[in-house]
Amino acid sequence: MKKLSVFAAAALSVVVLGCATSSKTAAPDASSRLKIVAIAEACTTNRYVMSGRNASNAIAAAGYLPIILSDIADTNLLAQAMDRVDALVLTGSVKGDAYRHRIAFEHMLIRMALERGKPVLGFCHGHQCINLFFGGTVTPLDPKRTPPLVHRSKEAPSVRHCFHMIDIKPGSRLAEGYGATRYKVNSSHGYRVEQPGKGIVVTARAEDGTVEAIEHESLPVTGFQFHPEAIFDLDERHLRVIKDALEHPAAGRKLP
Repeated sequence: MKKLSVFAAAALSVVVLGCATSSKTAAPDASSRLKIVAIAEACTTNRYVMSGRNASNAIAAAGYLPIILSDIADTNLLAQAMDRVDALVLTGSVKGDAYRHRIAFEHMLIRMALERGKPVLGFCHGHQCINLFFGGTVTPLDPKRTPPLVHRSKEAPSVRHCFHMIDIKPGSRLAEGYGATRYKVNSSHGYRVEQPGKGIVVTARAEDGTVEAIEHESLPVTGFQFHPEAIFDLDERHLRVIKDALEHPAAGRKLP
């Protein structure tokens, strides 16, 4: 049987030990409890790629301890881990033959999280993965879409250097988080959400119509095609929308 990653095992040990504390020790109040966010490991069938540092740093800046959940054979252990964490985050993609394998793993984690009423947040591939979970579709970007818009630049040294504008749905949580209905975001992707899944609401689009943000109409689910986790240090409003997703007001509402 495979084991949890070092980060996951260490963090879960803290939680388990905390639960076993002597009754003579006063239990901390809920506001002081260490909050934990699980990041689904970017995995393939024959190798493992740890989640990027961007997501971990953003989660930590939002006040949570990030841990990595590995694709292990023991689903009961993964379920126990999901009992203990406060939210689930899905990050960027792994290409090639690993795609279907990773989608299956992440969909299992999404189901576990939502069955427990835990918020789910996806960046880039994670955003697309959420849409697929609810029965939506994903398609490659069409370079002939108009107006022409660069979603991934070979000239840009990193995801922190490729920007475009998005139009945000008025009255949405995203509009409230950014304090605007039009905002500059960063981007690096070759696929996009095509048909929104059941219950999925589009809350932002790029100028070429690309879906840039989604929410679920009743569950604590948020997806960003862009990468606020990579530039939260440049603009605190990017961190604000991440924290809002992790502290989703619908937390506690469970998947039927």
